[in-house]
Amino acid sequence: MDKSAARSEILNKLKNLDNREDVQYLYNQLFETDEWIAATSIGVTLSTDIEIDTNPIIEKALSDNKRVYVPKVINKSDMDFIEYNHETELFVNKMGISEPVGGQGIDVDDIDLLIVPGMAFDMSNNNRLGYGGGYYDRVLVDYPGNTIALADRIRMYEKSIWKVDEFDQQVETIIHSNFK
Repeated sequence: MDKSAARSEILNKLKNLDNREDVQYLYNQLFETDEWIAATSIGVTLSTDIEIDTNPIIEKALSDNKRVYVPKVINKSDMDFIEYNHETELFVNKMGISEPVGGQGIDVDDIDLLIVPGMAFDMSNNNRLGYGGGYYDRVLVDYPGNTIALADRIRMYEKSIWKVDEFDQQVETIIHSNFK
């Protein structure tokens, strides 16, 4: 199946998802990882309605005195990570994603842990299906830090149902909710 068809199929499932039980489990598992505990800086998106809510992750990071960096699209192929805190002014970009209004970008290599978003994840090979812009694939290609993704039941696939391209980047660790 091509990526566009896979995205449409998964998006339909995500629209009516009640994943509160799953995500609380995912948060708990994330906060217990060695990667989380060791990290002094976290890169994480400001989630949209169809994504796993990242607000609890951001709040936990800030309460643990970790620096939080969120992505901001610069152009059609690049994004920067900007430091985020409760005073950060946000706007919604043309893709419907909240981003910082201003702020200085940090070299992504200086972020200890990236929480990588995705529509779906392949449990056998740690492949991810992104949202179609390729932004995270470009970031991850040379990223030296740790990468973790969170996958509730709808986002988990034993094997990819989508075509995996050679430029697609895998995630190091996928914390998933296959616990029942």
